[in-house]
Amino acid sequence: MLECQQLKSEYSQLETLKQEFETAFDEAVKTGNTEKAKQLKTEIQEKLKSLKEKIVPREIKAIFINPETSEQKEIIINIQEKTQEAQEFYKKHNLPIPNEQEIMSVWRKNHKEIKEEIEKYGYDNVLIIPEDLPDTENLHNQMTEGYNASWTSGNFDQGGGFAGSKHTEQQKVKIILCHNDQNIYQNQEANVFEKATLNKNIMQLSGLTEQEINQKIQNQENIPINFETEINNQKIQIQAEGLSLNEYFIFQRQYFEKNQKHLDENGWTWLLKTFSASRVVNSYWYSGAARLRVYALDLDDSGGDLACRLSRSFSN
Repeated sequence: MLECQQLKSEYSQLETLKQEFETAFDEAVKTGNTEKAKQLKTEIQEKLKSLKEKIVPREIKAIFINPETSEQKEIIINIQEKTQEAQEFYKKHNLPIPNEQEIMSVWRKNHKEIKEEIEKYGYDNVLIIPEDLPDTENLHNQMTEGYNASWTSGNFDQGGGFAGSKHTEQQKVKIILCHNDQNIYQNQEANVFEKATLNKNIMQLSGLTEQEINQKIQNQENIPINFETEINNQKIQIQAEGLSLNEYFIFQRQYFEKNQKHLDENGWTWLLKTFSASRVVNSYWYSGAARLRVYALDLDDSGGDLACRLSRSFSN
């Protein structure tokens, strides 16, 4: 309601400026002095542009055409509903609650590109990440409350465990596009581009050399997803991001609370935005012990059941 009132106020100001411009224009015709009219015209154009940027649909409807099956899928994302869900989730878990105005600012700024990404890659879910999340160790404890204690590999522990893990993401309010598939491995219904990441090591996923990746890890920079795949005799370049361990904790907990199932009960997922020493972190849900498992693997590691969850993040 407050936002609507603000928009009405800005529109009213625009109408006032229009009247002032008309008066100044008439005066310019009489006197030949156009300075005031030009000044008002520039101000009107700037305010009109600002107002248009704020008036964007809260719902995106996009059509994703699956290159594997040629089937069309309508994807609807309502940012108001997603914001409310996120706020309730974070409140329930005593975590910072994302500010609605900041979320809408990110949405407005990136609305066109968000729709394009959905149409291109079939993203059908949104994660909303607040700023000022607790550190990874405390976030892990909160997001796994009620589960059996997580299991961590020796390589992950040698890198400092949860406390020693390093992330590339910035502490900002973010809208993250992702896929809502429970599993990628052994799931024919999973997103076609995520299935293309199976059995790929970090060099194959990123298109970078081992030296380039080591440099990114050292600098805590994003390792991109950037590789070419062939689907139905068509070569397609996949360009996306991975998730961080922090984002994965939130995603898997939200998924469980909605579906009473865990992400990646079959197969693992690389988490390209989190490093443990010189290794890249990955995780999955081990049903046999009802707990998360977190590993740190070498850059050349791969496996038929190891994939990578694609994402695309947006912030101000």
